[in-house]
Amino acid sequence: MPVMESLRDPNSLKRLLAPRSFAVVGVSAEPTGFGARTVQNMRDFDGPVWCVNPKYAGQELHGRPCYASVADLPGAPDSSVIALPRPGVMDAMRALANKGGGGAAIYASGYGETDLPERAVEEEVLRDASRSLGFPLLGANCLGFVDHRQRVGATFMPDYVKMTAPVGGVGVVSQSGALGYALMQAAERGFAMCHMATAGNATDLDVCDLAAFQLAIPECRSVALVVEGLRDARRLFALGDMARHLGKTIVVLKLGRGEIGAKAAMSHTGSLAGSTAAWSAGFKRAGMLEVEDFDAMLETAGFFAKAGPPKGRGVGIVTPSGGAGIMSADHAEFAGLELPQPAPETERVLRSAIPDFGSPRNPCDLTAQVATNPKSFEECMVAMLADEQYAAIVFPIVYHNPAPTATPTRMRVLDPMAAASGKPICIGWIPESLQGAGTEAADASQHLSLFRSTRRMMNTLRLWFAHHAPKPMPGSIDALATAAAAAVPLGERSLMEAEAKSAFAAAGLPVVDERRAKDAAGAAAAAASLGFPVVLKVDSPDIAHKTEVGGVQLNLTDEAAVSAAFARIMEGAKRHAPEARIDGVLVQRMEARGVELILGASRDPQFGNMVLVGLGGVQAELWKDVSLDVAPVSPEGALAMLKSLKGFPLLDGFRGSDKVDLAAVAQAVSRFSGFVAALGERLEEAEINPLVCRPNGCIAVDGLMKLSR
Repeated sequence: MPVMESLRDPNSLKRLLAPRSFAVVGVSAEPTGFGARTVQNMRDFDGPVWCVNPKYAGQELHGRPCYASVADLPGAPDSSVIALPRPGVMDAMRALANKGGGGAAIYASGYGETDLPERAVEEEVLRDASRSLGFPLLGANCLGFVDHRQRVGATFMPDYVKMTAPVGGVGVVSQSGALGYALMQAAERGFAMCHMATAGNATDLDVCDLAAFQLAIPECRSVALVVEGLRDARRLFALGDMARHLGKTIVVLKLGRGEIGAKAAMSHTGSLAGSTAAWSAGFKRAGMLEVEDFDAMLETAGFFAKAGPPKGRGVGIVTPSGGAGIMSADHAEFAGLELPQPAPETERVLRSAIPDFGSPRNPCDLTAQVATNPKSFEECMVAMLADEQYAAIVFPIVYHNPAPTATPTRMRVLDPMAAASGKPICIGWIPESLQGAGTEAADASQHLSLFRSTRRMMNTLRLWFAHHAPKPMPGSIDALATAAAAAVPLGERSLMEAEAKSAFAAAGLPVVDERRAKDAAGAAAAAASLGFPVVLKVDSPDIAHKTEVGGVQLNLTDEAAVSAAFARIMEGAKRHAPEARIDGVLVQRMEARGVELILGASRDPQFGNMVLVGLGGVQAELWKDVSLDVAPVSPEGALAMLKSLKGFPLLDGFRGSDKVDLAAVAQAVSRFSGFVAALGERLEEAEINPLVCRPNGCIAVDGLMKLSR
């Protein structure tokens, strides 16, 4: 793969994305035009806003002065919007750069997202020109950006001026302009955020550059990132490193995960959609928190903007409704969260404050009596927050109190409690009355997190614990892997099983002892030298799935059985694969039974070489219980992959069976990943299936490789 382009220095984007002066090129008198809407959205910006349109030179447009050309502007605008059709964009961009401007957002579409090759070339020319001029571009085909700190509404979406929420700790970055602005509209209901930027086609700046800029904003604590595709997804790793260094969090949603959605993503932005599993593995490697639906973006990002590292491992549930407590406990259990029972001192406080028809347990049912005895509510909540077992407290609200001040007052009581304890309180908003003073008070709080879905709330807490758990060491390519990869013959070819396993052995993987035989006599002699019982396999570069053609014969205990098996293999291959090249058979020692895994590798166009581990043999395709990561992985990372499998208990002594040597298996996975990473762009795919895992180690008994040029 080509050398990865570095992230753009956030300081180089300050003028574009956090401007002190602003210009709109292409403003008409029509108030619904894109340029006019942008000027209207800049109403509360306290810097100069200049319009450019020769038709209205010397006049005012929408309350702002208008000039005949960019050259006539009284100063160099920090940031600009080019609200012109595509044919006028290049000249406007050059004029702004020559004026000394700091960058521009381009609304126009019709570039690489079309099926027209000449338009893709036109976009490349625009990119090259902007970079040669040192003039950063947002878009093309974008919706603009918002800097909520300075009331910059550099977008054609209407009514930014209605978004009056205070500045908060969430930044939003989206390739899709409409989705980015849809998230930004949460500011109308009081959700506090600081910045929103849309990448569109990412002609110059992509979502990684924009997210890096937001991470550098002091007010920003988390970024909600909506991705369709990237020219080079490895940039996510650099972005993740930056977030870790700054102690901030990126919550990410990948669009185009289905086949139809992936095609739509490519036509929308002209970006590669890539493999869904590879994207998820890439996000995880980058330390980003992937959510599965759009509804979870702001709730999750908002929580991480407010919450520090967990101070315990459990979740406490406090509620005036027994039913809401049960529902919350169900979702917590589904998410794999711990719900420890209160410590004795905590339980003593709960028993003294809760009626006997309530429950001083976890979930803690305060009953409806809490409405008549606010003091008991406060005592119980303080006791639960003080319990060292609980990292967070969940408080489901089941009704929107008809008294206009009751619910927001409750929020104002909870806020200092959460602040004093250093623990987040999660408000589960269950009423179908979705808006009101209570939700606005929760959103405005720096210590309360509002969720409109119990499932999403518990999933966010699951991500929180996982995010702050120790992470495996990164993998590396050692000298053994480098030498083994260098010894693999060059050229586009498929390696037969024996050749592939020889390469795996050179990389340090344990491989079954075997011999090649051209005829029945040779097979019998090889079996005698190896020791019975043995296995015979058809030796052919054209037959990948040997069992489907009768090409595997097991547990052969003497020379006569070997000779007969040889004949059956030849007959089956001739019948089922008459065109296949047959080079005889492989004779292998019959290995003892064990848990079978598959190790796989392939080249992803976005992330490079990936490694896969899952249940092996025929189960691999049946259950699809696999874990994927970017190669190479360390032994610690390989062990984490193994533990993520649903079938992991089979490796760990399920129902009294022997535990396999997990350290040896993890080492094998790591060595395999290092070898395939060392192959680089030469790798097309590689597979060991099965890797037989036992208490005394593991061994590869079958394998294949395909190489590209």
